Amino acid sequence: MTELIKPVRYGILIGLLGLVFGIGWAFWLVLGHERIHKSLEERATKGQGSHSLIQLLEPGNVYAHENKAPNADEKEHSQPSKDADAHQHGEEGKPVAEGEGRMPMMEEGQHMMQMGGNEHQHFEGGHDSPIMELAHTRLVRGHLHAMGLGLLTIAISLVLAFTTAPDRIKTAASALTGIGGIIYPFAWIVMGYRTPGLGPDAAEASVTVIAGPGVALVLLGIFTTAVFLLKDIFSRGK
Repeated sequence: MTELIKPVRYGILIGLLGLVFGIGWAFWLVLGHERIHKSLEERATKGQGSHSLIQLLEPGNVYAHENKAPNADEKEHSQPSKDADAHQHGEEGKPVAEGEGRMPMMEEGQHMMQMGGNEHQHFEGGHDSPIMELAHTRLVRGHLHAMGLGLLTIAISLVLAFTTAPDRIKTAASALTGIGGIIYPFAWIVMGYRTPGLGPDAAEASVTVIAGPGVALVLLGIFTTAVFLLKDIFSRGK
């Protein structure tokens, strides 16, 4: 039994490391949730410069929030006429009626409270925004793929151990499957972290160079195992 397992021991070891990585990442997703969320928000802010997270989710509101053009009423208020100045100077020195000067201050205070509430709502709402939800989903998929591919690597290694494939092919196929099984989940994690700053499509494209080789290595191990397994089945049948 030991001699059968010996050629694929590296694949089994890498598969076990993949399982440990998946379990550890799952614990970090739970215990470090707030730190992960904060990191995603920082990446979103950094990727958009001075734009807030809401402006990132709703690009059409950027002009409304930052570049809002003043309308005719605002222009009239911003450029008081000479009559208004004369009236204002004429009213100086008169006692202010009770409640007359208080209303603008109350309105201004309500306006500031409303703006502060909106900013707080924007910050809290970022957690439930679609792009942040997608980022968290991709991070969770890193855990799922690590667990699944770790088990697949162990299974491929054990199947190869009982085939008639040369020991070098057994070692290479099992080890390459395990390496691909770690690279591919890692690509999902990188994609999740890059999603808020780059956007869903750009983040996915940025990790193609990582995910592609990972998938290729896993498929190579599966194909090699299938070839020798089918060869042994049909050769014994004869």
